[in-house]
Amino acid sequence: MAKKKQGLLHSQISGTIWFAAVLIIILALVFFFFPKHSTSPQQAPNEKKNIAVLQKKEDSVYRSRRLQYHSQNHRQYPSQDNCSYPAQNRPQSSYLALDTLNSYYSTKRHTPIRQPLSVELNSADTTTLQLLHGIGPTYARRIVKYRERLGGFISTDQLLEVYGFTPELLDHIRPHLCLDPCELRKININTMTLKQLIKHPYMDYYFARDLVNLRSRGATFSSPDDLRTLPSCNDTLLSRLLPYLEF
Repeated sequence: MAKKKQGLLHSQISGTIWFAAVLIIILALVFFFFPKHSTSPQQAPNEKKNIAVLQKKEDSVYRSRRLQYHSQNHRQYPSQDNCSYPAQNRPQSSYLALDTLNSYYSTKRHTPIRQPLSVELNSADTTTLQLLHGIGPTYARRIVKYRERLGGFISTDQLLEVYGFTPELLDHIRPHLCLDPCELRKININTMTLKQLIKHPYMDYYFARDLVNLRSRGATFSSPDDLRTLPSCNDTLLSRLLPYLEF
């Protein structure tokens, strides 16, 4: 029994020795292939300073390269007037913008000459009348409506008879107005009825009534002197109506 106990103790000791030897070998291999870099608290700030210095150097190199690239690709060429080399040998691409700019300002652009505005008062519609400065849609409609009742204008001063028209506005547009007397519509004094006669702005009711009554008795009117026989006729009324009368 004593021999068995000694053999067992001997095997346990040898196993422990071998285990310790293997553990030492493994730790040695670990320290050999993976060395531990320990930094002291005093070395850490120095490493940060070194990293900052390296970053500044890299930034300065990057900026210098950018400036060099910019100067190579955006260099200023001499002006066209001060070129020392022949025109046929100069780089066309570098002077394309300058040539285009010079040709743009050197060419004379001919603007069309605008003709002065002229509106024929007896045939213009509301759209044409609004081309006159100061004449809006309301004035244009009033002018056309009054022109239809009147039969046409014989003078630009008749625009003052349009409701709301002022002498200042008339003086402003008068240089742009013209009149065609052929556009007048006249009153046939021997055929029109009383209702048709009194629609004219210059026609007096009593004058029209006397005219129709005398005409119903068989009288005809061939001249302005025949109208003077009417009791309601006067020179002012006759002078206004005469351009619109047809015998």
